[in-house]
Amino acid sequence: MAIVKMKKFKLFALEKDRKALLKELQKFDYVHFIKTSNEENEYLKEVELPENINLLKEKSQKVKWMKNFLLKLFSKEAKEEISNNSTEHLLFVQIEQQADKYDFNKDYETLDRISKEIETNKEEIINLEIRKKEIDSWKNIKEPIENLKAFKTAKVFLGTVPKKSFETLKDSVRNFDKVYVEEISQDSTMINLMVLGSKLEEKELRNQLKTHSFTELNFDFKGTFEEEFERIKLREEEIKKADSKLKNTAERLLKVIPKLEVQDNYLDNLLLRENIVSNFKKTDTVDVIEGYIPADMEYEFQKLITRISSRNSYLEISDVDKDNPEIPILLKNSGLTGLFASITQMYALPRYNEIDPTPILSIFYWVFFGMMVADFAYGLILCLVSGIALIVGSFSETTRKFLKFFFALSFSTMIWGLLYGSAFGDLIKLPTQVLDSSKDFMSILILSVIFGAVHLVIGLAIKAYILIKNGHFMDAIYDVFLWYLTLASLIMLILAGKFGFSEFTKNILLVCTLVGMLGIVAFGARDAETLVGRIGGGIYSLYGITSYIGDFVSYLRLMALGLAGGFIAVAINIIVKMLVGGGILGIILGVIVFAFGQSFNIFLSFLSAYVHTSRLMYVEFFSKFYEGGGKAFKKFRV
Repeated sequence: MAIVKMKKFKLFALEKDRKALLKELQKFDYVHFIKTSNEENEYLKEVELPENINLLKEKSQKVKWMKNFLLKLFSKEAKEEISNNSTEHLLFVQIEQQADKYDFNKDYETLDRISKEIETNKEEIINLEIRKKEIDSWKNIKEPIENLKAFKTAKVFLGTVPKKSFETLKDSVRNFDKVYVEEISQDSTMINLMVLGSKLEEKELRNQLKTHSFTELNFDFKGTFEEEFERIKLREEEIKKADSKLKNTAERLLKVIPKLEVQDNYLDNLLLRENIVSNFKKTDTVDVIEGYIPADMEYEFQKLITRISSRNSYLEISDVDKDNPEIPILLKNSGLTGLFASITQMYALPRYNEIDPTPILSIFYWVFFGMMVADFAYGLILCLVSGIALIVGSFSETTRKFLKFFFALSFSTMIWGLLYGSAFGDLIKLPTQVLDSSKDFMSILILSVIFGAVHLVIGLAIKAYILIKNGHFMDAIYDVFLWYLTLASLIMLILAGKFGFSEFTKNILLVCTLVGMLGIVAFGARDAETLVGRIGGGIYSLYGITSYIGDFVSYLRLMALGLAGGFIAVAINIIVKMLVGGGILGIILGVIVFAFGQSFNIFLSFLSAYVHTSRLMYVEFFSKFYEGGGKAFKKFRV
């Protein structure tokens, strides 16, 4: 990976050539437009968005809705259609040609009608379910509802009353001469009642019932409650059949998904062309356009402009100021290191005057990830799963990169597994064992610290390289060399007894340490305006030496995670061995525990390695040299 060199362009082109020019530039793709400044000519005007922009947005929304609607109805089938008919392999010209051949409006109207009918049916089903539940609670009444309403001298009240009010209601209606109360059904809070009284006392009885929170219900159907219940069920079946027919009609439109994909891409690109003009300025007849292109495409870009605008345009191409934070960043992918670009980009894109840390990051990430998992069987499983998925599956380019990323990491995991002699913990003892995780704690700890030291040293070296490349040689001395001198001398001084250094050597190391520390104090805050500020800032910079202690401790996770995963695997194996000794049932349980336990440990090990390796890169490594904050190069095509 490397940062692609950029050139800035300023183009003066006739307004009448705008559409043709933008279409060709979209084919070219590698153009990053910026807002045209009018510092040189304050009489330049804004370019207004075209009148048809809202119509295009509406079309785009319709196409996206059609895709989403089919995805919602037929998730698996629609995803397969989208996956098998990706527009990534189509040329820009092919997309334009295919889009012109398909008018989606008729299919949109069909799907829109189906959607509305399905939604209406859904609402009706909900209401029917509520109604069915209500009717079901009255099915104990066997008499047709019209018969209950046909009494000449009696009045039937059907309704609900809270359980807590039921007894008081019964007591209160005893004052009436002719009243009959029957409980039909009940739930947790309410009781369904049938109250029979004289028509002469109807008004008084109704008022009396209301005082006890009785809610009267009026049923507007004919026949028994059982018959009404069956009618509701029948209506539900009719709606379900109607829904099924609607879905069958919609299913036949799955075949247009490839066309919708093309249409979606076409409209997105068309909208991009129409919207981009808001960055331009213009006179009455001329557009003024500014932006960036990759330096190695300058000749192609000039040829394109000449072909489209002939003599009716003027193009200026200039070198960029490397310290300008507005220069867009385009990273050049290459081989294995390109798989690790996402790790860098998750943190931040580099600035134009920095370097892309991905090539160096990829080496350490690969080594550290494997060391944190360190199990041959786990690595082999990751290799097989990601490898088979890449061969068999049909994925987007982003997903394929992600799978390739883990496929590459699987080999590091297997190598470290061979070095640790580990496969599913201690289940299979490998003859390649160099380090025994149960005995060689100190060796693994020292190795982790050495890896950390190398990682930090290279981080500082990159900082020195960036400073020197940008013409700040003395800054490299102050900010890197003095730290090298201080840290190296201090570490050697601490280890002097172990290595048997002479007193003379110790004194030299002490002097080097003091020189480095004094240099850091003197130049650590060299931009401070006052002497006090400079000394105070320098002392604070020297205090930063404590952060290096924390950095070295952080690298112990290389050992800790590898050992933790191994010990969990061993513990699972011990449990399985105990279960297997218990006969057939024990063997079955043992297989289940082994499969579940090891699967969980695999997931946990890979997740932990991914997170903690990323942390070592972001916190310990990048903090030494990398600011980031670059703006991504926006290609002129979706």
